[in-house]
Amino acid sequence: MNFSKLPRPHPDAVRFAPFFIGINLIGGVHLPFFPAWLASVGFDPQTTGLLMASMGVMRVFTGPALGVAADARGARRAFIIALMFVAAASYAGYMAFAGSVFVLLFSLTSAASFSAIGPLLEGITLKTATVRGFDYGRVRLWGSAAFVAMNLGGGALVAANGISSFLPILIAAGSVSFVAALWLPHEDAKPHHIEPAAIGRDALKLGTQPIFLLFVAAAGIGQACHSFYYAFGTLNWKALHYDSGLIGFLWALGVIAEIVLLSFSSRIVARLGPIRMLLIGTGAGLVRWTALALSPPLWLLIPVQCLHAGTFCAVHLGTMHFILRAVPAHLVGTAQSIFAAISIGVFFSIGQYGSGLLFAALGSYGYLAMTAMSALALGLSLLLGRLWDGGTLELRR
Repeated sequence: MNFSKLPRPHPDAVRFAPFFIGINLIGGVHLPFFPAWLASVGFDPQTTGLLMASMGVMRVFTGPALGVAADARGARRAFIIALMFVAAASYAGYMAFAGSVFVLLFSLTSAASFSAIGPLLEGITLKTATVRGFDYGRVRLWGSAAFVAMNLGGGALVAANGISSFLPILIAAGSVSFVAALWLPHEDAKPHHIEPAAIGRDALKLGTQPIFLLFVAAAGIGQACHSFYYAFGTLNWKALHYDSGLIGFLWALGVIAEIVLLSFSSRIVARLGPIRMLLIGTGAGLVRWTALALSPPLWLLIPVQCLHAGTFCAVHLGTMHFILRAVPAHLVGTAQSIFAAISIGVFFSIGQYGSGLLFAALGSYGYLAMTAMSALALGLSLLLGRLWDGGTLELRR
């Protein structure tokens, strides 16, 4: 085989991929094991739900403000680097300082940092991919692969060494992410500077645009359907006597299905469009969360976990491409931050706080609330498809 004839990866894609890998190494250990670590240091389910909801509320205030500032200065890369440093330092703080007050402090600072890191990264990657001609999905899948690797590796390490090994793994992932952030490409050859007040006015107009608000509700609730799963999926499986290695495998399985979809995402989204992706994802949620509520046997749980390709990835792709097509170019970072602030800061926060109460009272049957949320998101997505003409939204003067 002549390897010289294989297509070479785009140089910008190569520079984006390591940071996607880094932040998904963080997510791969944080999502499944942060609630279990909180339990190990004395947090009960209700307090865990309250803390995670507080982290989401923090995003409501910090995400849009940081997004507006980054868009105004044309300094998205610099903001990502600075915020990643704060997040990595917060993870180190968990180990350096003991006590629930410090857990709260460092949880809030890391949440504030990631309120803008993810939206800014997604925005500049998708925009750069469109302008410079590389496949966003093929870059994003490296992050998903890293999430799988950390699910498996992190699960094995936690199984072997106990939940106390969570912090060293998290700190190492944060350090890797900060180094990778330094290698991100510049979005613009010459950073532009727009008055923050002007961006703020346009952001306010966008935030009151009816179709944009409908989109945020549909996609945001569609993603918030994962709140019970993210907060208590691991603890629920532990209650069913699954060990940490198997739990890591189950988390990884969902993301493997996500990787498969991302591998073909450019062709799939081009054919189906953002609205149909939202409909597929929210429809998959009706099946997935109902099945998990019934604690299916392992042989059935495996295909159910593969529906993560729909409930997360299809909704995510629909979200990213709607913003790319519908939002004015100078507001992409701001739009991503507004969406993240509302979807995570409002919908996820409500879902995670409620999940603590539901898990304490109902156990796995709490997933049925996620089924209801999926039904609502599906209805809103249908309405969005009827009202949006597929073009750029007009902002009120």
